This record gives sequence, structure tokens and C-alpha cells, in this order.
Amino acid sequence: MLCEICQAKEAVFHLRQVIGKEEIELHLCESCAKLKGIEKSEQRLDFLISQLLTGMVDSKILRKKPTFELEKCPHCGQSLQAIKKHGMLGCSQCYLVFQKAVREYLKRLYGRVTHKGKLPAKLKSLKASLQDINSLKEELKQALEAEDYELAASLRDRINEISARVDKHEAGN
Repeated sequence: MLCEICQAKEAVFHLRQVIGKEEIELHLCESCAKLKGIEKSEQRLDFLISQLLTGMVDSKILRKKPTFELEKCPHCGQSLQAIKKHGMLGCSQCYLVFQKAVREYLKRLYGRVTHKGKLPAKLKSLKASLQDINSLKEELKQALEAEDYELAASLRDRINEISARVDKHEAGN
């Protein structure tokens, strides 16, 4: 079964939501599931419930009529032509309904579809520290799997050192 969002990869997540008498099923590939906030770690499934439920409702809207056929957003009534003319979406559902067209427009306009954003100088170092901790945790996991306990101890100490700095920074704010 193919993923219901990208229609390109094999679905590996099969979710069912029951609301009253109505049942919604959603079949996602791993990358689309990750975009919806669903991740599979070693022995458990992690997800943000709000993103999961929103994703299922979104998929229900998209299943009614294929995206390329929709002329208006079923949620707010905004047309693709109006979005192109004004450069603004009518609601959060417009992005999902007209996702392909919006992504192409952003790619043409900005050269990419992801927004990097800006951070205050104080938060840049905090963000870098948190990213360092995540990459060090991954290295620690690999070192433990390889039974390289000396490296693992060193990585653990670096994680603890960075974590202490992050905690100190957060306590100062």
C-alpha cells in the first residue's frame, strides 16, 4: 500500500482514528510520518498527538478530491488563483490542499521550501548546544553498540558538560 500523502513510498505506519461513528484510516511512509510528528524509536512509537490527529483530519480532507483537482480549499473557500495573486494562504488547510503548488511557488521564489528563521544571538548558542547534545547522544549510542566504553564515557562526560551549560543558561533567563 502506498503512502496517502506522497503517493510514492510504501506505507509503514497504519493509523486508525474513530470520531463518533466515523472512522478515519491513514497510511503513511516513514518520511511523511516524521513530518506529521510520528517517529519510531527502538521499541516504541513516539508521536505528538496534536500533529497526529491534525494529520488524520487533513488526510480526510485531501481524500475527498485529489489535490490537483481542487479549485478551492474546502475549509476556507480560498482558491489557488487567489493565493497566487495575493501571495497569502487563506488558512492552515490551504497549505495541505494546495501543497504541491505552494511548494513549487516557494521553491521558485526563494530557492528552497524550508524556512530557517532567525534567532536572537543568545538563542543561537543554545540551539547549537542542543544540536551538539543530540549528535553526541547518537555517537554515544553507536559507541555503546560497538562496546567502545572508553569513547562512550568520554561522550557521556561531554554531554553532561554541555547539558550543564544549557541548564545554567536556562536558569539565567
